[in-house]
Amino acid sequence: MNNPALIDCRLLAAYRTGHIKGACSLPAGQLFGRMHELPKRSQALTLCGAEQDLATAMNYLIDRGHTVAEQIIWTEQLKQQLMAAGELETGSQSAQLWQPALLWQRFVEEIAPANNIQPGTGLDIACGAGRDMVYLAQQGWQMTGVDRSEDALQRVAVLAQHSGVAVETVQCDLETGDDPFTMFSGEGFDLVSVARYLHRPLLPYLKKLLKPGGVIIYQTFMPGCENTQVGRPRNPAFLLKPGELSEVFTGYEILLDEVEVLDDGRPVAAFIACAQ
Repeated sequence: MNNPALIDCRLLAAYRTGHIKGACSLPAGQLFGRMHELPKRSQALTLCGAEQDLATAMNYLIDRGHTVAEQIIWTEQLKQQLMAAGELETGSQSAQLWQPALLWQRFVEEIAPANNIQPGTGLDIACGAGRDMVYLAQQGWQMTGVDRSEDALQRVAVLAQHSGVAVETVQCDLETGDDPFTMFSGEGFDLVSVARYLHRPLLPYLKKLLKPGGVIIYQTFMPGCENTQVGRPRNPAFLLKPGELSEVFTGYEILLDEVEVLDDGRPVAAFIACAQ
């Protein structure tokens, strides 16, 4: 029963005593705070758990646009069948269903090796629930995330814990004051990461955050988003102009400057550059 989108909806204590091989431990009662640990909505899910937990999870996930392909009721008989077939696992180890944005995968798998970029210190700006920064932490980067939302940073902490890595977080409103990064004055980072966020007054400060040889990874929305089924963002203040980042980072070595299209049809900038 090798399903990469298999979710066990029981509590962790029950999960530890036995679960289907390759399952992700995600109790039904924790879905609200851990939705960012799910795969893309285009990937169908299989749920396993007690009957009542399955009903709770099923309704919650379908209401939020996910597809549930199968529900498996956990019973002692199923446990014995799995044991006999060598498909039973015990313990708290849980499969990872979520993925970072494609740009971060490309950086780790292609661009960093090709340019001999080694893991160091990294700062994720407007980090949200933290999938990209946790992914980088899994690759050896010492990551710090900044966001104004306390709820988002709590989700980062949970995701990092379940992913087996340690990260730092800082709560800060990045859109007030002249330089919101004074707390990092003189520190410098080997990597600065920004995903789906654009506040133009911050752009000059990003350059000051990077050490010589440091890398900027930037992905954000571009004109054309307003014409998709999602239809947002529409405000030009939140849409990056073609070539805008290459102008901001003049003098940097441009490692990647492309336009990617998300699954929902929205165009986004895919930009990676190295400070000289």
